Order: sequence, then C-alpha cells, then structure tokens
Amino acid sequence: MTDGLTVDESLRALAALEAAWKDDDEALTALSAGCPGEQPLPALVAAYGEHAIDTLMALAFGLRSSMTDEELEELTDAVSSNIGARMAALLAHTLRTWGATAPGDDLTVIKVIARTVIEAMRAVTEEPSKTDVLPLLATFRTYALGNA
Repeated sequence: MTDGLTVDESLRALAALEAAWKDDDEALTALSAGCPGEQPLPALVAAYGEHAIDTLMALAFGLRSSMTDEELEELTDAVSSNIGARMAALLAHTLRTWGATAPGDDLTVIKVIARTVIEAMRAVTEEPSKTDVLPLLATFRTYALGNA
C-alpha cells in the first residue's frame, strides 16, 4: 500500500497515466469503467499524483526512514521554508480537489489531470524536458510492486 492507495489502485493509476501519455482513448475508457467500489479514474489519478509529488519531495529533501526526531524536525523546517515545496503541496492539493470533482468518464479531463501529474513527476528529474515518460512510469510501477 502507498499512502492510502492499494497496490492495485497505484497500478490502475499508472496504467491511466501511460494511456493518457500515449493518447490511448480505448485503454482510458476501459480503465475509467472500473469495477464496483473503485474510485472514479480522475480522482484516482489525482490521488496518485498527490502520492507521487509527496514521495518525490521527500526524496528531494533527503527523507530517510532512519532519521532521528531532531533530523526530522530540521527537515520539516527546511521543507516548510522552501517555496518549491510549498508550491508542490499546493499542486498536490489542487490535483486532489480537481480529481474529486471531475466527471468519472470525461476522457479529456482524465488526460489533462494525467498529463499534469506526469509533468509534476518530470519536474523533479535532472532534465525534465529530456526525461522519457514511459521509463519514468515503469520506475514508479516497480516501486508500487516492490511495496506490495
């Protein structure tokens, strides 16, 4: 499980990100149909985006599970004083709100949310404009499967 998302939810969201990147309406339609009890696809993609942004920001600031309380406090202060981190938190919140209010079967909205998530993921790489999206998504898929 990843921050409130199950592995299956993470994999569904990643499949939607990939389908949106490839402009594969057939795959997005199938993914948006979902099953009873599943989150609507826009909400799921937005929630995954929030998770990805949070994860990438934690890595960017050097968060480690072995940190002491004092180190965590210092890191919290550094994050809260960083404009980039605050903007990332605002983007994550905006994605969550947007996804929660979007129609579940509107492929255009799903694609726009997905591309926003992808660009947020690329933004923290060394050369965002040169970062290949499909290998990046594969890395996140491997991470999701590794945390099963």
